[in-house]
Amino acid sequence: MSLSLYRKYRPETFADVVGQEHIETTLRNAVLEDRVSHAYLFTGPRGTGKTTTARLLAKALLCEQAPTGHPDGSCEQCLEIAEGIHPDVFELDAASRTGVENVREEIIGRVQYAPVRGGWKIYIIDEVHMLSGGAFNALLKTLEEPPPHVVFVLCTTEAHKVPQTIRSRCQRFDFHRLSEEEIAARLRAISEQEGFTVESEALVLIARRSQGSMRDAIGSLEQIAVFGGGSVSFEAARSMLGEIASDELFALADLIASRDIAGCFAWVASFTQGGTDIAHLSRDLTMHIRNLSLASVVGKGPALDELLGLDAQKSEAYVEQAERFGSSDRLVNALVVLGDLTGQLRTSAHARLALEIALARLARPSSDLSLESLADRVATLEQVASAGAGAAGAVRTVAATGVAAVAATGGAAAPAAETPTTPTAPAAPTAAPVDEAVVSTAAAPARTAVAAPAPAETPTTPTAPTTPNAAPAPSVFSRSPEGANRLIDELVRRLNQRKKRRLATLLGGFRARFDEAGTTLIVQLPSDAAFARSTLESPENNGLLLSLLAELYGSRLALSFVLGDFAAPPAAPTTSAVPAPEPAPAATSAPPAAPTTPAAPAPEPSPAPSAIAPTPNPSSPPAPAAADSTPLSTSDSILFEAFGVTFEEG
Repeated sequence: MSLSLYRKYRPETFADVVGQEHIETTLRNAVLEDRVSHAYLFTGPRGTGKTTTARLLAKALLCEQAPTGHPDGSCEQCLEIAEGIHPDVFELDAASRTGVENVREEIIGRVQYAPVRGGWKIYIIDEVHMLSGGAFNALLKTLEEPPPHVVFVLCTTEAHKVPQTIRSRCQRFDFHRLSEEEIAARLRAISEQEGFTVESEALVLIARRSQGSMRDAIGSLEQIAVFGGGSVSFEAARSMLGEIASDELFALADLIASRDIAGCFAWVASFTQGGTDIAHLSRDLTMHIRNLSLASVVGKGPALDELLGLDAQKSEAYVEQAERFGSSDRLVNALVVLGDLTGQLRTSAHARLALEIALARLARPSSDLSLESLADRVATLEQVASAGAGAAGAVRTVAATGVAAVAATGGAAAPAAETPTTPTAPAAPTAAPVDEAVVSTAAAPARTAVAAPAPAETPTTPTAPTTPNAAPAPSVFSRSPEGANRLIDELVRRLNQRKKRRLATLLGGFRARFDEAGTTLIVQLPSDAAFARSTLESPENNGLLLSLLAELYGSRLALSFVLGDFAAPPAAPTTSAVPAPEPAPAATSAPPAAPTTPAAPAPEPSPAPSAIAPTPNPSSPPAPAAADSTPLSTSDSILFEAFGVTFEEG
């Protein structure tokens, strides 16, 4: 039985090693200068020459011409090392000898004995990361202070699994992945020695599929040569390795770019019938999208040709297709999705389903809930919203015009159908005078009971539409008790958004008002809520509340908490938002008792903002001649509102 090609062409000298010049040079110099370390750690991907280099180091130390940096590989010592039968070179497989007993018996118990033939004893421990924790601890002391004639070479593909105490006592050498050019050149040399007929494209394909492993590449070359009867053609390599043609990848990428999800599914259906591995498709499609991303960022030119390793014509095809995706961000998002797919395929029992879901995420962002996809959808919505911003501004202007008309007539609102439609200034400047009138009217603490107008004619103050997270305009919260209470409600909502449930619970549901200067918000707490008051007034909580109030109100406010009922505010002269053209006395209604006879007839009706005459009720008692200027209690106010009586400043 003949040897496999990767064993037959294993490097016999340092000059035969491919792609690890930094390691070979260091080891040769260490041997020649008598600076060989007592322990080495070789780490790197599979098939990059770790065990081979360890054997070459043993040859350099035990060759009949030793010490030498160029062992001949033909002497008795070198031949026995190559065959694995030299008595002074011990190769241990840590994957099958993981316990403390193995380390104690095969290393610790024999390390003190002198070499049999040469001047050194070399222990090569392959896959050293597979040793147990106890085995590493048993090896630690011997590795730290071995006899002067012993050299340890630890080989592993996962250096992070080796304890730090072991790594710190070794000289570490990192083996690099081999490039496609280096692998292809080595495969061509082997093919010439074996008499194979090869195509350059086939060697490039084999090198790309090997992913930097020379052993995998030589094994694939041998397999394809046997399949083709000594001929290594590109078609045979593509058939054996499951390579996908570039035109098929371009066709699939076009379907993704045009968001044709049905076409993507049809492509997958035809692809799976060919028997190609879906994992290979995932890797090939990832590389294709990666090339498109480079083309989108770099653009057409020699720099792109060099990065892709293609001629100008093929690079131009990548540039044209990258433009169909619209932006490089979408291509980057596609790479993230394909990366997730590669991880899922390792454990998924339904590879085709995982592929179809990934293609759906790539072609239709609405089916993907990742941050990148949502950002793409939000950008699209912003473009649509900017196109409709003009219509929304016109609606706000009409609404603000109606409010201005209500304020000018002293509070008598017209029906919605009779709202003036004369063009006015933008919504924000128009709403400002209305808010000032509302604030000035609500600022007077004294109240006078007047009859309420018809509900349909009650003036309302429209506010600009706001988003849930946008802070309301300062004018929304007037200095009236209602405005103060709405400010507290909004403050509680903000606290809930920030996960401050405790503060929101302590503050919610209580009444509030502004002081006379309008600079302090006073919150009424129950008489037995001293603990809640102390919690709300703590420096940390109070600072948070003040910052949120300033954000909501538009200016800084002081915050005060009182226990029990509010003190009655002093009386103030009656004020009106807009002076009446012809002042006329207005009949005022009495507190809760309903009059039994009609009130004294008023003069010729004229609009007056401070009083509006109600419709007389024959069964009600007569109203008193003068208004009661005593401030009303909360219960009285509730009764008056129940009977349809409202209050205005005056």
